Amino acid sequence: MTSLQDINPEQIDALNKQSQAAFDAQIKRQEEVASAKPALQEVLHQKVHPQSLCGCGCQQTICGFFTFEGCGCGCFPQSETIQISSSLGNIEPQGVGVKFVGQVTGSGTNINISPGVYLQGIVPDAENLINIPLSLQLSISSGSLTLYLFEGPRLLAALVPQYGANIGGEFSGSGTGIFQLGL
Repeated sequence: MTSLQDINPEQIDALNKQSQAAFDAQIKRQEEVASAKPALQEVLHQKVHPQSLCGCGCQQTICGFFTFEGCGCGCFPQSETIQISSSLGNIEPQGVGVKFVGQVTGSGTNINISPGVYLQGIVPDAENLINIPLSLQLSISSGSLTLYLFEGPRLLAALVPQYGANIGGEFSGSGTGIFQLGL
């Protein structure tokens, strides 16, 4: 299996760009929903609350190898819960070791994801997210996967996989997760 040290700077830059594109697309979707339904504007706004966990500091990268476990069966959409965990990951550039545990529930079909998928995303003040419960959205479609991290309604990051990851099936769901200090 590939280790974090095997990910080269060009791959890191490409994943950061892909993560930012997924983040921007999700923000645009939220803005479209808020424009169509003005009553939701207050809930979906992306302004930083004065007591927000992050948003006032530097951009940091969260990366690591994640495992997604669920039933994965069925030819038609069905209710599915996927457990998400990670081996030791990092918050860069400081090199802070973290682990992740979480779960999402939603609708999916024929979910098949190889263990140890490398995910990476840019987060403002990532170190402030350690031991803080986060809301999650997981989207799997046509060989792609995006794990969105939220603080309440505010999108914090979009974690995306390294090119060539073995990802199959369709899924859309939400849940909760937490980053913990690694040992």
